[in-house]
Amino acid sequence: MSKELISKVELDDLIKDLGITLTDKCHEVGGGIVFVCVMKGGFMFFSDLIKEINYPIEVDFVKCKSYEGQEQKEIILNYALETNIEDKTVFIVDDILDSGGTMKYLTRSFKKLGAKQIETVSAVYKENVDFPNHFFIHQQPTNVNPWYIGYGMDDPKGYSRNLNTIHIL
Repeated sequence: MSKELISKVELDDLIKDLGITLTDKCHEVGGGIVFVCVMKGGFMFFSDLIKEINYPIEVDFVKCKSYEGQEQKEIILNYALETNIEDKTVFIVDDILDSGGTMKYLTRSFKKLGAKQIETVSAVYKENVDFPNHFFIHQQPTNVNPWYIGYGMDDPKGYSRNLNTIHIL
C-alpha cells in the first residue's frame, strides 16, 4: 500500500515556485533554451513545469530506460532528440534523480551535440547523488530509500503513473 507524500495542491505550489526560479535562470543565460523531457516518467512533471516558464522555449523528448521493476539496469536510449541543441541551453527534466546515471548519460550526449549549457531538473532528488546546482521540488534524505510512485513514476508492475500526487511505497 502506498502513502501520499506530496498532494496535488502542494505539487502545484512547488511547481509554480520552481517555474519562477527556472524562468529567472532562462533570462540569466538568455539565447536559445530547450527543455527536454525524459520519458516515460518525466511526462507529467514536465507538462506542468513548462507551463510555468515565462520565456520562449523549445521542447523535445528523449526516451531512456534504466530500470526493470525496481532493479537498475544499463541505460538504453530508445528515442533521441529531434531539436538542434547546438549553442543552446538545455534543461533536462526527469521524474527522479536517483543514481544520477540517466542524467550523466544525457549530459554527456548533449554536450557531444554541442549544447552550450546543460541544467538538470527533477521532481524528486535523492541527496546522496552529487549533482551540483540541480533543480528539484522534493529532496529525499539519504537515510531513507523509498520507491516513489505517481505523477509519472510507476510501481514495479508499471502502474500508477497516472496519479496526480506523489506517493511512496
